[in-house]
Amino acid sequence: MTALTCRYAVGRWESLWASEPYLSPRILIDLPARKVVAGEHRFRKAWHYMSMSDLECMQQELDETYNDIFDDPHEYNFQVMDEPPGWALQAWLWPRVAALTDDEK
Repeated sequence: MTALTCRYAVGRWESLWASEPYLSPRILIDLPARKVVAGEHRFRKAWHYMSMSDLECMQQELDETYNDIFDDPHEYNFQVMDEPPGWALQAWLWPRVAALTDDEK
């Protein structure tokens, strides 16, 4: 399978920004839409859903700095696939409580 024939790309991403705790995100990209559609941070030995603002920041980072990932995800060690992985399909806690998901105070 190639990125041209598969709809999604998934992989781990090293953030440009330092954080405490250190965050090691995994993201799911919809290749035809050129959009980050799901993501999780790994910290303190567990996966945590990215907030909507985190997904928007990730999208902006890719659009502005790593735009070629949408055309050649293998270059970034992303795997291409026809269906999203199970973690990306799990339901979020709803309603999303801003205090629990975003950095806004």
